[in-house]
Amino acid sequence: MNIRSLVWGVWVWAMICGGRVDAQGTGQPTDEEVSLITAAAPSRPQVPPRTARKVLVFSRSWGYKHSAIPYGHVAFRVLGEKSRAYVPVLTDDLDLFEPVNLDQFDAIIFNNTNNEIFLPEDFDKLPPDQKAPVQARDERLKAALVDFINRGKGLAVFHAGVASFRQWPEFGEIIGARFENHPWNAGSTVTLKIEEPDHPVMAAFDGATSFTVQDEIYQLTDPYSREKVRVLMSIDTGRTPMNVQGIRRADGDFAMTYIKTYGRGRVFYCALGHQHELFWNPILLRHWLDGIQFVLGDLPADATPSSKK
Repeated sequence: MNIRSLVWGVWVWAMICGGRVDAQGTGQPTDEEVSLITAAAPSRPQVPPRTARKVLVFSRSWGYKHSAIPYGHVAFRVLGEKSRAYVPVLTDDLDLFEPVNLDQFDAIIFNNTNNEIFLPEDFDKLPPDQKAPVQARDERLKAALVDFINRGKGLAVFHAGVASFRQWPEFGEIIGARFENHPWNAGSTVTLKIEEPDHPVMAAFDGATSFTVQDEIYQLTDPYSREKVRVLMSIDTGRTPMNVQGIRRADGDFAMTYIKTYGRGRVFYCALGHQHELFWNPILLRHWLDGIQFVLGDLPADATPSSKK
């Protein structure tokens, strides 16, 4: 039995024992779901960390708040602790983005973050005298984030994280795309094409060239371009329903996982992460850990943009 078959068997067993979870549910993961996540997470990383690593897991959002956020909390904590690839610090405390505090971390994870995450949710209702200091902090924290990645550190972004900082043009350049919509709504079944089965960040798929999944599937827009990012997994439009409402890309290019560089730093984006049960899919957990190890600088991987390979 190959590794992929074994991992898939664990996933099927977990689904039989644990049942499916409605991604529109609310609240914290149950004890059983935490056990499923813990069992599905890899016990060791693909490569040992070069040095002790510390990762800030940030999940702040306003407007639409994904009910998967608490599942990401558990998964990204367990991935670090079980594999010992990194020490996770889970917090939505903005003070940790102050330059004096941010430097302790090697990478940041945006776990389904959404909207202007360095501003208070009621920002538009604040009187002018209260807006000024929070705007100043917003600008200071953004500058710290840019400097953090520019200096060689990493950013891993999951699902709605691409919809963060909608009013900040530079974030589009950092992450390499913007959220447009989700033509395939929650629970949609799509087939994904693994474009580079031999790429280190795609090792979890064990050489497979396709992967079928149920999730809310995003469509990305500018500044997304294969001139800027290395696409590793995308929608297989020949094996996925394309008669859904809201498709605007005429080129049929729907990236789902890609990597890129920004300054001396590294960025990983995976658009999956809406359905709760994905957080105990062992293939995806391994894939996400590999992406995190890539942005940490521990997993060597070619990030040359797809069009320039």
